[in-house]
Amino acid sequence: MEQPNIFDYATSELSQDAFICYLLEFGKEKYKDTFPNEYAIAHLFLEKSGLTLTEEISEIKQQYHGIDILVITPNFLLIIEDKTNTSEHSDQIIRYVKTLKKDNLSKDRKIKVCYLKTSDYVRGYISSNTTILPQEDCTPINRQKFMKILSYKKTNNLILQSFYLRLKSMNELAKSCNTKDIFNWNKEKWFEYLLSQFTQYEKYYDIAWVNNPKGGFYGCWFDFQSIGKVDIYKQIEIYFSGNKTSDIKLCKKLLSSNRDETIKNKELITKLQNQMRDKGYTPSNRTGKTTTYAYKRVTCLNDILQFIQEK
Repeated sequence: MEQPNIFDYATSELSQDAFICYLLEFGKEKYKDTFPNEYAIAHLFLEKSGLTLTEEISEIKQQYHGIDILVITPNFLLIIEDKTNTSEHSDQIIRYVKTLKKDNLSKDRKIKVCYLKTSDYVRGYISSNTTILPQEDCTPINRQKFMKILSYKKTNNLILQSFYLRLKSMNELAKSCNTKDIFNWNKEKWFEYLLSQFTQYEKYYDIAWVNNPKGGFYGCWFDFQSIGKVDIYKQIEIYFSGNKTSDIKLCKKLLSSNRDETIKNKELITKLQNQMRDKGYTPSNRTGKTTTYAYKRVTCLNDILQFIQEK
């Protein structure tokens, strides 16, 4: 029976934090017999986060040393870095691990990290310091995996059902765009499409939301090549009005250590611009650490495919 869903309104990361804490509370030993299915779901979440299935939850803390959620068990400290539309920044996870290693809680406990992202795809958290946090101690959970966890056991728990249905509705938003023109695609569809194009990509790539004063865009950057002291690469920028695509730009970018280094490479930039002008690109002269030296706007999906494949 159709009914209102509180998570259609409670869409913030704080609301998602609260739900995860609520779910994991059922993983405590005292709920094993009274709520066996919820208990099993909570422990499957632990297992998918890199802990053992039988590990018991002692305590759940929110915003402990700034950590979204910290799950304490006899043998582990599990950091849950919970994201919706944003991504990890400023080495925050490494900072959390460093702080916990100085805390008495870490005595005789191993630190694990779950990087949870629900509003779009997650490739996985890449540890920037494997001495502090070995990569094998980091586990990603994306929307699809989280849905499988929540549907592991049948339950009449309205809150669990509502959160699952909220995630399901995000998937359906993407599917609803399959027969639409790309300028009617929503954010969910773009992430699904870009990931499908880059899953088999052999070189480094990344997809993330980029904030800026104009409201931000989804960016996908890839195909890095070194030329002297700078790198050139490609970037796809997708802009939105509400949740509908308003503009798509294919950018040729230059990355340097600082703006002065970019200015030193003006001759190279001019040469690259001339090459791109013959391919229908518009030169751009804004200089900075990351510089768009040429761009063109997309008119159809084939433009993006050619951009990904072109040398």
